[in-house]
Amino acid sequence: MSTGGQSQIGNVDLVKQLNGAVVYRLIDQQGPISRIQIADLSQLAPASVTKITRQLLERGLIKEVDQQASTGGRRAISIVTENRQFHTIAVRLGRHDATITLFDMSGKSLGEEHYSLPERTQETLEHALFNIISQFIEAYQRKLRELIAIAVILPGLVEPSKGIVRYMPHISVSNWPLVENLQNRFNVTSFVGHDIRSLALAEHYFGATRDCEDSILVRLHRGTGAGIIVNSQIFLGSNGNVGEIGHIQIDPLGERCYCGNLVAWKLSHRMQQLKTAYATCSRRDIQAS
Repeated sequence: MSTGGQSQIGNVDLVKQLNGAVVYRLIDQQGPISRIQIADLSQLAPASVTKITRQLLERGLIKEVDQQASTGGRRAISIVTENRQFHTIAVRLGRHDATITLFDMSGKSLGEEHYSLPERTQETLEHALFNIISQFIEAYQRKLRELIAIAVILPGLVEPSKGIVRYMPHISVSNWPLVENLQNRFNVTSFVGHDIRSLALAEHYFGATRDCEDSILVRLHRGTGAGIIVNSQIFLGSNGNVGEIGHIQIDPLGERCYCGNLVAWKLSHRMQQLKTAYATCSRRDIQAS
């Protein structure tokens, strides 16, 4: 049986989703904006823009605010995004803890809580993680209007498109289907991503690199990593591990890093050694050096 027709239908649906995303992002970034301005900037047909904005209005994702000045003819109506009634939950999973934040659609934080997560196995970590998410939802029930997504970012190797965690430092995971399990538990669209690359994407959408198509974010904490944005898209590479600058091999005779390399750069380890050395040095030692 031929599946060509089904493939064409799937492609059409994908194009509709992409066009809708383009229109919404233009409204989000440049609103108040008129439909004709959206058509000019997006290169979409005015009829397509009208249809997409009507669907977004019906869903409550955008709203009409006022009419723009006109040199003649009918005055264009301006559109902006509607941020107040839709909320997302973001979870930043660390090595021993988690931070959960409630956001509206503009990226504004509406509340944040910190939790200890000492669990060391995939099963116990998932159980504890889901419990604290449930506690957070219960605690912020009065602020939550419509929860549309849950996102978890974490250190390690992640396949965002499949929602699977392949590797985490200091904890053994085996193809952890985190997104599938989140959606089954909370019945809401869910995402998982690498922590540093997700931060780079957040900066691109809401922060310092919002107007930049290409950017690099480098973070130094317990480990060292980078997130790379190319043409306004997160760059993952063929193995999904682009940006792991803390695991570049620089000393083949050194200690073995937990990632397996001899020895990875792992600036956090070097920094810790320097801190320890500094703490044990006297003032005379420092002056002599």
